[in-house]
Amino acid sequence: MKFKTIEDYDEYLNEIKQDLDEIDEYLKEHPESIGTKGNYETIKYVYDIYKNNRCKFIQKLNEINLKLEGKTLNKPLSLNNMYSLSLKFNTAKNSTINLIDMNFTTPEDLLIEKISKGSYNITFSFPNPTEEDVKRTSSRKKGLMKIFDFINCGENIEKLKKEAGPNGNEALINYKEFICEIIKNNADFTLDTEMGTLKCSLTLQQCKNICENLNV
Repeated sequence: MKFKTIEDYDEYLNEIKQDLDEIDEYLKEHPESIGTKGNYETIKYVYDIYKNNRCKFIQKLNEINLKLEGKTLNKPLSLNNMYSLSLKFNTAKNSTINLIDMNFTTPEDLLIEKISKGSYNITFSFPNPTEEDVKRTSSRKKGLMKIFDFINCGENIEKLKKEAGPNGNEALINYKEFICEIIKNNADFTLDTEMGTLKCSLTLQQCKNICENLNV
């Protein structure tokens, strides 16, 4: 089965557990039922698989994908380019923290989880994800979600500045540097997280327009 949230995952896990409990109660009264025992063991096997994979699911929810694609995409993508792109993306994420009304003193890095071939897809993850990290209100993701808000402004400069607010100059500077880094790779790009449930993108031309017209 495919799940989009930890709540969906846990709901399914609880449904299996309820079935197990009901069968267990039945077996206490009918221990001679061989077929029911076999059914119990089968369901218990499935339950254990999902229970053991729960942490892996949390990790998957916590990944962020940055995909570069385009006919003129520079190939191969050098290690220096990947490092610079990752660094500026992480810097942009961290600088948006100040735009959020919350106490957050230690912005945490994004780790490179994997890099896929073809159109370049860099998968990032937060270090040591917890269950709190999969929630929209998680402090670790507040800054990242602000980048999604920036991207969704497209090339509308006034909307970008409004989104950043009066104290968002540093965030806009770092966001612009990240966008300019995308341009160096001659690429359109897509950013998605939480297994694709949140997604945004900019074309190469939109990136160029932002860098040209965003004066910060």
